[in-house]
Amino acid sequence: MNLLRRWPLHPQPGPLEALSSWLGRLAELYEMPVHDLLLHNLGLVGLALPGDLDLDPPMAMLAVLAEKTGVELARLRSMTLAGWVPWLFDTLPVRVQDAQQVFDTYVRDNSVLFARKAGTHHVLRFKPEWAGPWLLPYPGALRACPVCAADPGRGISLVWRLALISSCVEHDCRLLEISEVRAALILGREMHREPLEAPRAALDRYTHQALTTGRVALPGRNVHAGVWFRLLRSLLDEVSLATSTQGAHGKDVLRLIWQTTGHPERAGLNVWRPFEQLRDEVREAMWDAAAAAVQLAADGLITVRGRLASALQTPLHSVYGGDEPSPLQRAWQDVMDTWEEALASARTDPASARQLLGLLTGGCRTLAAFEQERSSLCGEGIPAGFLPSARELGRHDLI
Repeated sequence: MNLLRRWPLHPQPGPLEALSSWLGRLAELYEMPVHDLLLHNLGLVGLALPGDLDLDPPMAMLAVLAEKTGVELARLRSMTLAGWVPWLFDTLPVRVQDAQQVFDTYVRDNSVLFARKAGTHHVLRFKPEWAGPWLLPYPGALRACPVCAADPGRGISLVWRLALISSCVEHDCRLLEISEVRAALILGREMHREPLEAPRAALDRYTHQALTTGRVALPGRNVHAGVWFRLLRSLLDEVSLATSTQGAHGKDVLRLIWQTTGHPERAGLNVWRPFEQLRDEVREAMWDAAAAAVQLAADGLITVRGRLASALQTPLHSVYGGDEPSPLQRAWQDVMDTWEEALASARTDPASARQLLGLLTGGCRTLAAFEQERSSLCGEGIPAGFLPSARELGRHDLI
């Protein structure tokens, strides 16, 4: 017999709403603090509440909340940062000893502007420690959309706490510090809505599309959300580099990007630091540079040569087509067609996904190499649930 009973009042979470925001609205209906709602009304003995409900709360807590409110467990999980592994993050939390490997895999292995890896700086040299992509190393000021905040039925988006997005795409306005927004509401003062400039707004629209649909229609091609997040973070890294680190082509590209923004090169940055650890005004300038790079690439004003360049710029093709393709070209095209067919099948069929993972990881000798191949398939749009772990695949030999 199921002793769990659904609570009489249980408003549904909003799109992309953070778990802490939804729980706050829920607790307000019962006129009690969130702490009391969770500790005394879930029937869980010895429940240890995490300090950050949006990071990785206990699954037992989420399971009971699903029963009490009728909200699916998967939906509740997606309202936490841990619920966005492996799409937005490779892993959470990032241990200090793993920070460099996570940074290199997420940021440096996904070049956009340049044909080779962007740089060789080390995140472990900086304090406070790099917490992971998009995560600020200190509790940053919470932000909110002034229009959303005026609606009592709306909550705070999970991604508004990250260095990932700058505006509310729905209302086309910059996010403001939540304390400023709440003060204006209490005083009945009208908030000034400040829209983002066009190139920056385009980046936020791409990110919102990734978060809500799982795919992004970029100027060059459609990509999976996981590809977009990594492409964007890599691009923010590349525009932060000194021109002295690049060859002639790279120097010209970086100079034109920064000239387009109206900011000095690197926003005056002298010592490189990870994007998440930059001062607010420098991060803003890096966003402008990334937006300019995407627009310049789409307009054909710069040539991008990185691993993910084709997402931003359609390759130029020669008009002359009189010669027959060489046997090598035909063979390569057959390989690519077969690969795309395998990916398409794996995105909908768990058995195909398992077989493809087995083929790709057959030569792997370490668990790290296996996980990298698994992550790359996730980035191609194959559901993580379709891809077994090394143990589930019988790879007990990995070290």
